[in-house]
Formats: sequence, structure tokens, C-alpha cells
Amino acid sequence: MNDSELLQEIKPMVRRSDGFMVEWDRKAIVKQLLTETKLAKEFFDVRPMTLEEAEEIAKEVERRVFDLRLRFISGPLIRELVNNVLLAKSREKPEYAIYRNILTRVGTPVYDAYLIDVGKGYKANENANLQPNPETAHKRKADWVSGEEYLLLMPPKLADAHLSGDLHIHDLEYFGTRPFCQDWDLRYFFYYGLMPDGMGTRTSIAGPAKHPEVAILHTAKILASAQTNFAGGEGFYNFLVFLAPYMRGLSYEKVKQLMQMMFFEYTQAYVARGGQLVFSNVQVQPGVPEIWRKVPVVTRGKIGPEVYGDYEDEVQTLFRALYEVALQGDYWGKPFNFPKLENGISPEFFKPEYDDLWLEVHKVVAKFGTPYFDNMLPAYRGYGKGVSCYQCCAYCFVETPESSEDFEEKLYFVDGKHFTMGSWQVISLNLPRIAYKANGNDTLLFEEAKRLMDLAVEIFKVKRKWMDQMIKNNRIPFATQRPLDPRTRRKGPPAVDFNELVYTIGLVGGNEMAQWHTGYQLHESPEAIKILVRLILEMQKYKKELEARHGIKIALARTPAESTAQRFAIADLLTDEFRANAEKMVKGDLARAKRMLMEGKRDVSVYYSNG
Repeated sequence: MNDSELLQEIKPMVRRSDGFMVEWDRKAIVKQLLTETKLAKEFFDVRPMTLEEAEEIAKEVERRVFDLRLRFISGPLIRELVNNVLLAKSREKPEYAIYRNILTRVGTPVYDAYLIDVGKGYKANENANLQPNPETAHKRKADWVSGEEYLLLMPPKLADAHLSGDLHIHDLEYFGTRPFCQDWDLRYFFYYGLMPDGMGTRTSIAGPAKHPEVAILHTAKILASAQTNFAGGEGFYNFLVFLAPYMRGLSYEKVKQLMQMMFFEYTQAYVARGGQLVFSNVQVQPGVPEIWRKVPVVTRGKIGPEVYGDYEDEVQTLFRALYEVALQGDYWGKPFNFPKLENGISPEFFKPEYDDLWLEVHKVVAKFGTPYFDNMLPAYRGYGKGVSCYQCCAYCFVETPESSEDFEEKLYFVDGKHFTMGSWQVISLNLPRIAYKANGNDTLLFEEAKRLMDLAVEIFKVKRKWMDQMIKNNRIPFATQRPLDPRTRRKGPPAVDFNELVYTIGLVGGNEMAQWHTGYQLHESPEAIKILVRLILEMQKYKKELEARHGIKIALARTPAESTAQRFAIADLLTDEFRANAEKMVKGDLARAKRMLMEGKRDVSVYYSNG
């Protein structure tokens, strides 16, 4: 047998990932290496592989493949052999470890994919909003792939901080494709109309709502459209106030029917990410806030001449109807889980004429415990001179004349300018672990918190790099849409002003942090409260330094993160350095959790306090 015949004998056919069968070609490996390692420069500032290096790697892989004498070989197996060679050579050339991260495959083993299909395995119980259906299984698999991708494409020390449990990158599966959450200004859509795809090429375009039923339906479609562009909750600021002009002249029963329609539209649109309901919230007040009373209304594609203060009666009617429907619940008498009702507590509504309306709210609280109360009285909320809201039950966003140079133009909707309050990304810190490391030393406690805040900012920078790519390539079109002005036919401003979005650092396990540091839980001693407050004040101070140093907006928040509180507790139990400490601090069934962890299970019944 001559060399040519021998080569044909040992050359396998290649089953490619694109679904085709082709003959072996070493040049394909060279091309792959030269193409894919370009990402090293973009994400790690590491040079791409040279042609000479790529050919050397390809020859070594070919030698190993031919030694196996296979008739067929898959693309994934070739890739693993490439990565094996890269890993071996990374001892001499550290940049090869980065190349290996870039060239590796992301995804799930067949058995794990099967478990996801039958409702078990990967994050099966992580999100209570996800329901058992085929879309949920599909989302779980996509989450797995995406999460691995984004960790591999960030500096290893940042990925390790997440994987080890020092901190938690929320909605990691969406890290590279979309911002976190958004609170929408309904005036934008009541003036420009509704363009669900953001471009007008895939969906029909609706003009500004002219009738109350259409206005309500548009609000539901706005949320459904927005959830394709954002990872977290969607909501409406000043919900009833902006709806009020559509309610003039309607009977109370008609208004109540519209509120009922709103609840059912929001809780029956079973089409959000992974086959779930849109996580939604609306900010409501029993009357028109002082700052809005002299502002011209935006409705039916027009501005003014009436002002929102003219619609005090309509807002009160909407508020009463909203809570009467909420108290009744659905056909089975269950509470409406969405939208989350966030009641603004402000001075002008502590008057006798609002007492009956607040009573309606408390009836719902007594029956279902569902509404939230948003305390706008503290100075940091900017009430009376600015606007603010809560999103996703815990994240506070504020805009004032001091923080926004065009605040007045947004308030009066000049040239379509409007308020867009939301967050780019949330990263939570493992506060109990901070305390374990400090071991009672206040200075070390504060230093460790600042170290993790520094890491969070580095992750935020990676996030912004991804988001700039998404915006540049028009990948979040609902957020970047610029519809035509119905009067001038000129393009309006984007739906979302990305310069106004903040980066959020979340706090989880404050109670256990204080308990380890002082020996007492928060409810047991003023000393425990004192150390947590001191830590938060130190973090607030350092937050301002980080904002000035990096030119970004940062918010601190109590993270509504039940699954993260569990993940941090499990991570500390799995880590030799922190296990003994965590065993004294975690809540839940520790004995059962330890048995399950020994069996390799991770969804176990221990947790830190939420927040």
C-alpha cells in the first residue's frame, strides 16, 4: 500500500455540526483557529493565533485522529482534541488557555438534556414563574448554553467569582443579549402608537390608542413585546394617571370592566420567556401626584390642552375599580399574580378624601397580601421635585432635575422626551462570606465588600461591551425603536434612553452577615442592625467613588433573590474554607441538605436570608 492509499485508509469522514458529512481536511482546523481566536482580542485583549501556530496545532490534532483509525469522526470530537492540545501547550503559552476557552463547545450532555425535557435536572425549581411546558424545557437548554458562553467570554477571575459564590450574576443566560429591567412611560406609546417588533417589518403597526379598550390592550402588548428585549421585569410608571384621560365620561362599571380586562390580559398572556407570564408591575396612586397636576396630558397622539390635574376624579375611579377587581380575584377566586401593584406613599395622599381608597387597598392586603407599598417620603426618593419607581419588587430608580439636565423636557414630553428608568444588570454579593473572611474585624469586613464591588464593576464593563454590540447590530429593536412623530413625521427619540439605565449591586444574606460578625441576628440585638447599617453606609460611600471613577450609575438594592440566597448557602457549604462557618449560619434543614450534597445534588433545602 503506497502513502496515498494509506492516507485514504486512515482519513475519516467528518460529521459536521451543520448537518453535513465531508472528507477530512486539516485546513478546516487551521481556518477554525484563525477565525475563532479573533475573539481573544475583542474580549481579553489577547492577540489572535498566528498562521504558523494554527498549522502546528492542526498537524498535532491530525496525527492523533489518524492514530485512532476511525471511519467517522464528529466535529465536536475534533474540537475537543483541538482543545486538549491547546490545554497541554498552555503551560508554555498562557494565551492558549484563553484560546481553549473560546474554542470549547457549550451545551448539555444528552442525559442532562433528557432530564430537562421531563422537568428535572438543571435549574428545575429555580424560577417559580416558569411553568411545566415544552417552552420551559427549551429555555432551560438555551439558558445552559448561553450561561456557559458568557462565563467563558469574560476574564477568568470574574467568572470564578460567580462560580465560587463570591457574587452572583443575575440572569446570566441573558447577560450578552439584553438589559435587565425597564419601567415604561406610557405617554410614549399613547403619542407614537405601538410597534411591537420595533421596526415595523414583522408586525402590524398601530397608531396611538383612541379608545379606552385599545389603550388597555396596548399596555399588555407593550409588556409582551418588551420582555423579548429585557431579562427582568417590565412595568409602568404612573400607570393610572397616564390612563386617566381615556376614562372620561365612562360609567364606573365600564371602568371596572376595563381594569378586569387589564388583569386578565396580563395574567393570561402565557407567551413570555420560556412559556411564562410577563413579570410585570404597575405604579399606582389614589390621585394625581402634585408634580403632574399642571403637566399637559398625552393621549390619542396629541399633547394637551388639558393637564393631568383635570383628571383627579378619573384617577380615583380607576384606583377604586382596580382594587375592587383585585379583591375579587379570578374565576376561581385566586389572586392575580401580575401585575404587581405598587402603591406610592406620598404626603398629598394622606388626606381624608383618600381614606376610603386606602381602605380598598388594605382589604386586598388582608385577603391576599399582594400589594406593595412604596415609601416615597425619604429625601433620597426625590419626591416632589423628581420621579421615581420600584421595579421587580425591590429595585429603586430615581430621576430628578439634579440628575437629569433635560428633566423638565421629559416631564412635559417636549419633542417626545420621556422618562426611562431601569437597570442594565444586577450582581448580588454574598454578605455572609464577607463576614466569614473578616472574622469579626470591621475594617476587613468593609474592605472585602469593596473588593467585591470592584469585581462587580468589572463585570458591568463586560456587560456594557456586549450591550454596545447589541445596540450597534439592532438586536434589541423594541428598546431602540424611533417611530415617526404623528404631527411632524420626524423620527422621535428612542423608546429607551440607555444613558439613564443603572447598574445594580444587590445585597443578600445581611442577617447572617450580622449574626456571624456580632453573634446576633437582626431581630436579636441593636448591635446586629448597627453593623449592617454601617456596612451599607460604607458601600454607599464607595459606590459614589466608583461612579466618579468609572463614569457609570450604580444602585445598591436588597435583591429579591430567593434562589441566589440558596445558591450562596450551598456554595459556602461546598467550600472547605467556609463550610464550618456556614453550617452554623444557614437556615433550613441542614442535616438533610448535607446528605443530599454528599449524593451530588445541588437543589437542597438551605438558604440565607433574602436581602
